[in-house]
Amino acid sequence: MAFAISANQLRRDGKPVTSIPSPYTGGALPSPTRFLVMHFTYGASALSSAEWFRSKANEGSSAHLVIDRDGSVIQCVRFDKVAWHAGQSTWRGLSGLNQYSIGIELANWGYLNPVGTEWKTHTGVTIAHPHMAAHRNGNPNGVKGPIGWEAYPPVQFQTAAEIARLLAESYGVEEIVGHDGISPDRKWDPGPAFDIAHFRSLVFGGRADNSGISLRVDVAEGLNLRSGPGTTFPVVRLLPAGTLVEPIERDGRWLSVSVMNAQGQPSQTGWVHDHYLS
Repeated sequence: MAFAISANQLRRDGKPVTSIPSPYTGGALPSPTRFLVMHFTYGASALSSAEWFRSKANEGSSAHLVIDRDGSVIQCVRFDKVAWHAGQSTWRGLSGLNQYSIGIELANWGYLNPVGTEWKTHTGVTIAHPHMAAHRNGNPNGVKGPIGWEAYPPVQFQTAAEIARLLAESYGVEEIVGHDGISPDRKWDPGPAFDIAHFRSLVFGGRADNSGISLRVDVAEGLNLRSGPGTTFPVVRLLPAGTLVEPIERDGRWLSVSVMNAQGQPSQTGWVHDHYLS
């Protein structure tokens, strides 16, 4: 398959992808567009979500694209228009990320509910082989520890990465974030089942893949290791100056790292701000 963009519309193998326009749009989206925001739909199919985005019952939400589990794509908003996908959000000193980003929704049920030995969607559909993890923002149901999340099929993940590469080339997208990163107090998508670090590496190549690189704490008073990517998360411990860490995942300027012990082996994980590493 080959994607291209013509007149701010996505094309696949020379033909426009399915278009279900949403009326819920703003003005012109600035170019270059700095951010790409990834979401899950919390729903059954790309079609059902796209239909909702144009429904009169919708109080006002949309996204530029919806990608189904089989890799099929629906465009709801042109890439030169503001879509209403981010809501109340902040990132890198900016508020209201709708004005600065393209939004992609992935058809996915998101977090699941335990029913006996099964994990079910909010509509009662059983999901086999869920991804088990705790959300870094805290689980939406308040439960501590791992819960079930619907996994993202490889074809859906790869399709999204291919489109994201094209958006970066065409619109100057320089950073990919999750909705749970820009609205951490109210959102959980795309969630822990979506490997955003790997996704970024597929889109940006070496610019987003720091695996195998050791960094050193470069601040005399030491650096706080936190339980999540931000100063609102509790401090796990103080890392002394000179401590070696290896990056695992990036969330904006925050890095999830393995702290290396005196033998050069990983001893603990947590989050640190990259400004204080060299």
